[in-house]
Amino acid sequence: MSNQGPTLYDLFDETSFEYWRRQIQDGVLPTPEQLACLLEANPEHPLPPWLRPLVIMGVRGQLKGKRGRPQKSALAQLCLWAAIGEYKILLPRLVDEQKAEDQARPAHVIRGADHKPPHQKAAERIVLEWHLRMDWRSFLNEVHSKK
Repeated sequence: MSNQGPTLYDLFDETSFEYWRRQIQDGVLPTPEQLACLLEANPEHPLPPWLRPLVIMGVRGQLKGKRGRPQKSALAQLCLWAAIGEYKILLPRLVDEQKAEDQARPAHVIRGADHKPPHQKAAERIVLEWHLRMDWRSFLNEVHSKK
């Protein structure tokens, strides 16, 4: 490495020793697959002393990845809570709009095949506006599981 400091490659590429040095300092250990990729990508570089214990753990089978789905970040959780709050404000307004449309429509006219219920419209709009990484059904599950 040069005296100019780490490059973007060093900071964010999972095959960089510098990247994993920072991750390990933060308490994040690589999975065996990530460790293998790191070693394969750097065959000409000597093994840093801080990496040797992890290689030994990996060879012994003691290096395991965390099981289950990773926890949501604090920012993602805050965005979800804000989106749920906005949904609870938007839904009654859409329900009222639908009631007004139903009353204004003649009785013999039925809704088209593209009609969506208010809860679906609200959920789709919120997921799109908040850039949530879920579909509208998953969002509604989150809304109703956090009463």
